[in-house]
Parts: sequence; C-alpha cells; structure tokens
Amino acid sequence: MLRIMDVASALRRERETAEAQLDVATAKARLRERLLATAAAAGETVTPAEVEAAITHYFAEQHRYADPPPGLRNFLLHCWVQRGGCLFLLVFVGLLSWGVLALLDGFGGGASKPVVTPPGRTEPATPKPSTPPPSKPVENVAQPPAVVAPVVVTPPPPPVEDLATMWAAFEAEAAAARALAADDVAVASVEQVQKRGAMLFRSGNLERLRASRRELREVAVRLDEEYTVTIVDRRDEVTGFERLAGDRMSGLYLVVEALDGNGVALARPIVDLERKERVVVKRWGEEVPAEVWERIAADKQKDGVLDETLFARKRRGFMSEEVVIEDGRGRPLAQGRRVTKW
Repeated sequence: MLRIMDVASALRRERETAEAQLDVATAKARLRERLLATAAAAGETVTPAEVEAAITHYFAEQHRYADPPPGLRNFLLHCWVQRGGCLFLLVFVGLLSWGVLALLDGFGGGASKPVVTPPGRTEPATPKPSTPPPSKPVENVAQPPAVVAPVVVTPPPPPVEDLATMWAAFEAEAAAARALAADDVAVASVEQVQKRGAMLFRSGNLERLRASRRELREVAVRLDEEYTVTIVDRRDEVTGFERLAGDRMSGLYLVVEALDGNGVALARPIVDLERKERVVVKRWGEEVPAEVWERIAADKQKDGVLDETLFARKRRGFMSEEVVIEDGRGRPLAQGRRVTKW
C-alpha cells in the first residue's frame, strides 16, 4: 500500500512540474516584467508593445530549425563526422598512386648500359691541364667604402576577413555568450543580437555584421562581470548628499561605487537622468527614499562607520544589477534616479 502511495505522489509531482514548464503564459509574463525592468535600469525607452512583439517573436522562433549556412566550417564539420570514410579514401588513393608509380618504373627499364669501347680502338688520352705560371703579387689598393642602400621593410597587409570567416567567429562568440547567460533576460539579450547577425549574414552585409559582432562582445563582457555596488564610507569623503531645486528638496542620494573581488573600484557607464547622457564614472549617486536616507545617516552618526554598506550586487551571467538594500518595509529598494555630479 505504501509503495502505491509513493508512485501516486511521484506522478503528481511530475504532473505539476510539467504543468509549470508548459505554462507559456506565466513564462511570457515573467519575461515581460524582467525585460521592462532591465530597460528601465539601463535608461532606455521601450514600450510594452515593443516588448510584447519581441517576446512573441522569441517564442515563435524558439524551436524552429534552420540548416546551417554553407561554408568552410560546415564542410570541415561534415568531414569530421565522416572521418572514417575520408581516412579510408586517403589510404586507398595513396596505395593506388604508389602502385601506378611502381608499374611505370618497371616498364621504363633499369639502369643505363655502360659504354663499351670496341677492340682495336683506344680512348684518346685526356690532356692534362697545364699549370699556369705564378702571377705577380698584386698590391692592395684601398677601395672606397661601398654605399649600402637602406633596406625598407614593408609590413604585410592586414588579413582580410571574408563573410564566412566573420560569421564563423560570430557564431563561436554567440555560443560562448549564451553559455554565460543565467536567466531569461540574458538569454533574450544574446539571442536578439544573434538573430540580427544571422539576418546580416544572409544578406551579405559584412560591415554591419562586424558591428553586430562588436555588440555581441559588449553583451558577453556585461554577462561576465561580477562586482558589488557599495556605499562610500571613507574618511573625508562624501557618503550622501541632498539635491535641491531652488528652495525645495528634489532628491536624496547615496554615493556608491562598484568594487570587484579585490576591492578595486571599476569604471561603469551610468545614465545620468539629469544630464540625459551616458557617463563613464567610478562613483555616482543613487536616489533613495527619506526613510533609507535617515537610516544610513543615523548609522553613520552613531560611531562614524557604516555597518550597512552593500547597495546592490552584479552576479556573473546576469545583465543587470540586483538591488540588495531594503526599504523601511524589509523589501529590496526600487532603483531610482542616478546622477554623476554633486
């Protein structure tokens, strides 16, 4: 009886897992929320209609198979799959060539016969070379130094990348970037660039394919990054500031920096919403609500050292940062405006 109950429980768990994985509507809703959050964090303007169109296209093309494009790489892969037959063919051709050469050598005759002098004839004596009389010594005459022309080394021209070579490198880098992706947003980011590159390859546009490859590298670099966003807490350095618009308060900001595993500050591209431009800086201001500002200020005033310094975390394989600092209700803080001047 207990064994029957265990089997029934296992079937129920498998059915729930299958229903969760086949719930496409839930997956689309979760992907839509993450894409909108990523676009808002990057400061890009994306409408829900555009996100919905991208998700629809992604699910429509998700399980569609397309033959790989013809090229040298595809030919080499086929040769590797058929390596046994190719090796047999090479051995057969080598043996056949060796047999043909041996047969031709047999019909061509052996070594040439020696020349025999008929009887009664003698070979004419070969005259000995006469020794020339010794020449008078020639005095050394100073010769003017020879003028050596400088050798100009022309550097070889840079290698020219053709479309097939560029596409093979693009596919390899896309596969490496996809292997880094750890969530749906990261996978969608890689596949978006990959599909655009495939379209450019089919149209034969080498220059735009090269630009798309640079974009793919930027996505891969972003996925490979891992750091923590920490509130600055050093002597004689600003931890936070107030932004005033005339006589009224317009925002409260904490000064943060991105630190790698060795504690080195990294330069990050930050979208300054006041200046409406992207700026590469090592420190920037993150807007926080008044309750968080007052909590950090009280922590700083207590003993001059902050106990709560972790603001956000960037994990490897993810496109965006995950805010860790909590609001007054114990929930992760929603990311606000960013500024780079104070």
